[in-house]
Order: sequence, then structure tokens, then C-alpha cells
Amino acid sequence: MATTRNNILGAEAAARSASSAPLRAFSYDRRTCGTRDLALSEPTSAETGYWANPSNISSKPPRWIVRIDATVPELSVDIARDAEGEPFQGAETVGYINNGQGRCALAAFRLKPSLKLSNESYAFPESWEWIIQFGFSKPLPMGTSGDALTEFSADRSEIGYKGRADVKANFKIQQIGLVMTLAPRESQQMPDGRLVSYEDATDALQSWLSSGTAEVSAYDPRDPNELIRMEVDLGRCFGAESTVAALASDIIPSTELLGIPDEVYDVINASLRAGKRHFIFHGPPGTGKTTLAQYVAENLGDSGDASAPYTLLTGSASWSSQDLVGGYQPLGPGKIGFIPGVMLREFHKPIIIDELNRCPIDKVIGPLFSVLSGHATSLQYRVNVEDPGSPFYRLLPKTNPAMESHEFAPGASWAMICTLNQADKEQLEQVSLAMTRRFTWIRLGAPPDLRSFVHRMLAKLALMKGPYNELLPNPVADVWRIVCAFREMGAAPAIDFLRLVSAVDDSIDFLANPLPSTQRTFVAAFASTFLPLLDGIGKDEAVDLASEISAAWNLSEEAAGDLQRRLSELG
Repeated sequence: MATTRNNILGAEAAARSASSAPLRAFSYDRRTCGTRDLALSEPTSAETGYWANPSNISSKPPRWIVRIDATVPELSVDIARDAEGEPFQGAETVGYINNGQGRCALAAFRLKPSLKLSNESYAFPESWEWIIQFGFSKPLPMGTSGDALTEFSADRSEIGYKGRADVKANFKIQQIGLVMTLAPRESQQMPDGRLVSYEDATDALQSWLSSGTAEVSAYDPRDPNELIRMEVDLGRCFGAESTVAALASDIIPSTELLGIPDEVYDVINASLRAGKRHFIFHGPPGTGKTTLAQYVAENLGDSGDASAPYTLLTGSASWSSQDLVGGYQPLGPGKIGFIPGVMLREFHKPIIIDELNRCPIDKVIGPLFSVLSGHATSLQYRVNVEDPGSPFYRLLPKTNPAMESHEFAPGASWAMICTLNQADKEQLEQVSLAMTRRFTWIRLGAPPDLRSFVHRMLAKLALMKGPYNELLPNPVADVWRIVCAFREMGAAPAIDFLRLVSAVDDSIDFLANPLPSTQRTFVAAFASTFLPLLDGIGKDEAVDLASEISAAWNLSEEAAGDLQRRLSELG
């Protein structure tokens, strides 16, 4: 904490920093009172343990003073009361806030204790102060520049607030945080010689505040781990009544997607557990990227929207930001207005962008960059085009109860799941580093065991002609392996090959070497399935590939010549 002031103002700075991320996630505000000046602007009374002139601070107290009774064996805490036991004027008012925007979900104040030494004697230990934070699960209603928080009740965990309403209402406090000072914490000596420590006082305050339903925690800002704990606690507080998705069950391997290693699902589930829901599945053609994207989207989508749990878009070079995010469009004779794009219209469900590399992705979803990394951003479109003072449309990272009609936020099920074909290398540079880091990238390649995959696919397609034996020939897997040595390919062309050949002759046994009578069928099917994905290989590569396949299938001179001719046309 070398760069932080070694006093209560330093503790306030640390608390403000730790609360910024959970507030930002919901576009909420933290409002404070009395967190600027070290010195008290009003005198206190050693006889009452309260302000000397309560009427001077009733509406805007510079500190919230509570009493700590140290004359009893166990320290006890209460608001400051007069001789008849009634609260002093303003004693239940913790402070005031500026909530003119209606986004305050965290209110922070300076808490100054008076320590009861005897029946008519109180001390105000100089270094004893705390920042007390009241967290609400949703923002307080819109108010003004000076709204008092009054009638605090520890046993009900409630506080009174009026805002712009006609009648004051009590609001439930979700979380109370006591941030300890960074100043030297000197103990206070009692008249009988006993020492009362700052830490004892902290425990007593925490016990008093815990008498209600609020979650109460004390944080020592000297320990970075304590500030991390505060950040986590506040994130949980603000998410209590939000639409943040509950942790989903693990996505189990799909029975449809043969050949995708379990490690792929492990990475997907680990990413989801880490709170990262956006994926780019990349790799060579035919590896099941789109099918996997659909399967993951189905699992992440709202189960209540079974008819359309996700939206699938195919990338296009003609896309603009207006198509995906939105922009001004004609509304009628002489009028224009903002029309949301497909991403904002479908902000409540997963979006699949297939063939991401075919669109200028940085350009078309640029405004979503901030949302993807948990920040709010404004679009350059006014709600009322004709009014220069009109607010701009905004994108928020998470839905919250304080959202206004001109604000958009993703729903609990929203995720971006993209596929990218790395064979189109000339287009890959369209995905910038800024875009890259907002996604979990998962590569899908050819199945690790081609022979086993072909056997399982034959069984699934009911193309087995007899019992399986690992020693049997596997000509499809053999040629697939040869092709992958020149250019990696997924399972799609192999599956298409099996289906095409069986459609020509359903008597063919794929676990036997091709007969002279079926070799031309094999070559023709190869030309229709694998060959188009080999476009662009060199002439020498084509010659070598034809030679290796001819040897693997033991092709006749005529069939080998046919294969050589077809491959030579690729160059």
C-alpha cells in the first residue's frame, strides 16, 4: 500500500478500487458521504458521546457516530441515545448521497465511534474510524443530489430512503462491509487501566450489524486478499436478484459428434466455470465446428425457448455494424431513428457466427468489444435524433433492474460462439488481437484415432458387413491418414465418402480392400468428397498423393491413372 494514504482516506481509496469491478459489471454506482476531509467540521461532546450541536448535522452528517460501550465485559454497540433512551437528532441518519441517476447500489460513509468510558464520559479515539458500505441487490430508486439515508435498523437490516417518491420507504440491505482504517490502530486505555483495541471494536461493530439478515464482513485493506474478498462479496450481493445465469451443469460429450476428444469438452466446461462464455472453434474443414457450436448453444440457451434456443448467422463480407448492432434507419416520411441489429434483438440467447473469417468482424461488432470484457459503452446514436441533448443508446455488460428503455444488456443465456476455418488463411488477419482475447479459442482437428472413428461411423450408419476385428483392413482410414499428411481434414469428407459409396453399391464392405470392380467407385467418391478440400496443393504434392493412395488401395493401372488425372487438375 506504498502509494495509498496511511489513514482512513487511504482505506476509502482501497474500498473504492475493490468495488469498481463488481459495480461496473452491472453499470451501478457507488456513492459516498464524508470521505474527503480528515478533520471533523463539527464539534463533538465528551458528555453525550455525540455531536455537540445535533441540530447542525441532522440532514447531512459529516460522519455517522455510533456508541461503543466499553464499561461492560463484552463491548456493545448502539446508536447514540439521550438520557431517556431516545435516539439523538440525526443519530439514525448514516449520511446522504447523490442518486440523481438512479444507479446507486453501494453507499459508503465514514463511521466514527464514541467509546463509553463511564456513565457520563466518552472518548473519540483519534485513529478509530471505518468506512461502512451498504450494498443493495439492486439500485435505490432515482433521487436527487442530496438524498439522506435514515432510520437505520440493525436488527432488520433496513434503511429509509425517499428519493423522488412522495413517501419514504424502507429498503433491505443485502451486504454491509466494514473497511478498517490504514492509520495506526492505537488501543484506548480505560479508567481502570484496561486496554480496548481497535480490533475489539471492529468485532463489536460487526456483531451489532449482524443482528439482522444482511451479510456483514470486515475487511483489512492492508491485506490484498481482503480486498479481493470484498470484490467477490459485492459481486455476489449485486447478483442476488439479477438475471445472472446460475452455474450451468457441465456439457457432456455429444453422441452425434464422434471423434471430438474429451479434452475439448474439458476446456469448454472449464471456461464456463471461469465465467468465460464466448468461444471460437477453429481448425481445418470438416471437423464438426458448426455442429459443436450448435450443441454448446443448445446447452447454454434458455430451456424455456426450445423452439429457438439460439440464433445462427453465417458470416458475410457485406455485413456492417448496422446489421449486427444497429443504426439509424428510415422510420417513415422524413423521419429516422435507431433500429437494433440482430445481435441486440437476440441479446437474450446464444448467437452463433458460422464462418467468422468471412466477415470483417472487428468492424461489425466493434461496439460489443466493451460488453465482451465487462464494460458499459455508448453507441453514437441518440434516442431522439432531433434533440442534441438527448441521451445516447447504451450497451451494458449485464442486465440490471435500473436499466432504462434506451439501454441494452445481454440476457443470462447470451454467448457468442463462432467458427473459423483456418484453411482460408488470407482472411484470418481480420480477427484482431483485441477481438481474440475476448474468446476462448478451441482447436478442432482430425480425430486422434482414424481407424476407430471409421469403425464407429460404420456402425452408426449400419454399414457393417460382419463382426469387427482390429486386424481387418480399413481402406477409408488409410486414405484419410494419407490425405492428412498433406492437408489436415476433419471427419466430414470421410463420412460423406462412406455415404456416397454405399449409395452407389450397398454391398461394398468398407473393412476390406477395394476390389477391382469397386475401385473406380472409390476413386469417383474420393474425387467428390476429399478432392475439393485439396484445392491449391502443388503439382509435386498431387503426384505424391496419387502414388500413395494408389498403393494403399492397390489400384489397377486404369483406376490409378484416373486418380492421377483428377489430382493433377488441382494445380
